[in-house]
Amino acid sequence: MIDSFYFFASFGRFSHLPAGGGQTAARRLWKTLEKLGYDVQLYNRHRFNWLRRPFNKITILLFEILDPIWMLFVLLFKRRKNAAFLFMSYAGGLVYFDLLMTLAAKLTGHKIIMYLAGGMAQNYYSQKGDFYRWVFRNTMLMYDLVMCEGEVNVLLVDRITSGKTKTFYLPNFTEDGFAPDSLPAKPEGCINIFYFGRIDATKQVLLGIEVFNLLCQKYNNLNFTIVGGGDACYEAKVVSAISSSPYKSRIQKYGRSSHEVLAAMMKLQHIYLFPSNEPCEGHSNALNEAMAWGLVPVVSNNNFLPSIVGDDSLVVTINDANAYASVISNLIDNNLLPEKSKQMYFRVQENFTQPVVEEKLKNELTSI
Repeated sequence: MIDSFYFFASFGRFSHLPAGGGQTAARRLWKTLEKLGYDVQLYNRHRFNWLRRPFNKITILLFEILDPIWMLFVLLFKRRKNAAFLFMSYAGGLVYFDLLMTLAAKLTGHKIIMYLAGGMAQNYYSQKGDFYRWVFRNTMLMYDLVMCEGEVNVLLVDRITSGKTKTFYLPNFTEDGFAPDSLPAKPEGCINIFYFGRIDATKQVLLGIEVFNLLCQKYNNLNFTIVGGGDACYEAKVVSAISSSPYKSRIQKYGRSSHEVLAAMMKLQHIYLFPSNEPCEGHSNALNEAMAWGLVPVVSNNNFLPSIVGDDSLVVTINDANAYASVISNLIDNNLLPEKSKQMYFRVQENFTQPVVEEKLKNELTSI
């Protein structure tokens, strides 16, 4: 039975808040494993990023090449009995380094578990060439277990390995102490729309403002609250769009906020507007947490978002402000918000809370 993990992932600087959902998920999994009684030793991955300056590209690429060598030497002197090597990957260009990392763990005789995160694995596999697919497939075949952030990735791994690799659906979850114990009563006489998360172009916050402007032409009791930080240039555009809105008095913008502040805000919100087109969008922590507070999500059909929401009537398939406004208008005009709020709250309670996911994870790890 496994009793310890050597966990290799991008945790970021522990003195800073996590930079995005990936680092949040990595830290959360670490804490969960420790809570379940496992000894966990952490090794920080140097994530690959072609968008940086040339010097940074070279430096990070060098670290990506050195990381498997470093891990080979680390694992050579680490206990093998009842120990497993766990690492987190997003597929893409990292799969070649994942193969080297996997071989290092295989050579040292450790059990090997991958946490396949992010929402692009299926797209990468279908769009990239034969060599990529060969590397990805054969790497998957070496694992004792692949834990997938999305159900579609479970289907992908099962298909390409012909069921030879054990898989497990490991969704993100709301942490104990954050979600309410009962569905909070929402304010009456107004409808509050909410966005919180990263402020950058891939999250389409500007589109959210456009949607709000359209809705305000029809309804006079709407408010829009935006919470988050991120790309400074894009954030400046968001601030400018708010200032230019004829309904700017109904829009509030806040920077990154603590969970305590977010909880107080979400108690008062009705709708979570999430038009993300982030290519690597995985199981969004923000979406999870909004649903946990009974917010009705109106989301894009990007990657895992439809499967998290579990209700096609709340998924917008056209990247257009009128399409989002139409879905929200339907909720308002047909008085569907109370029913959908209850539906989303219990969906999280039954599938995406810490106790539910922890119990499933514990059973899965015990089985290997």
